Amino acid sequence: MKIKLTQEEALALYRILCRWEATGEFAASGEAETRLLWDLQCVLEKELEPVNEDITKRLV
Repeated sequence: MKIKLTQEEALALYRILCRWEATGEFAASGEAETRLLWDLQCVLEKELEPVNEDITKRLV
């Protein structure tokens, strides 16, 4: 699967990953990063449908 990101989205994802590496916490900071994670979740849901509830329940 290929996911295309705009430059702004790529920078937001990069910031999230750098923060995760430095702190061990994977979380969005601000509107742009939150939007990016929501958008990525939507793309993955569409590509992986039907999403197996047993898998999603294990992650929560």
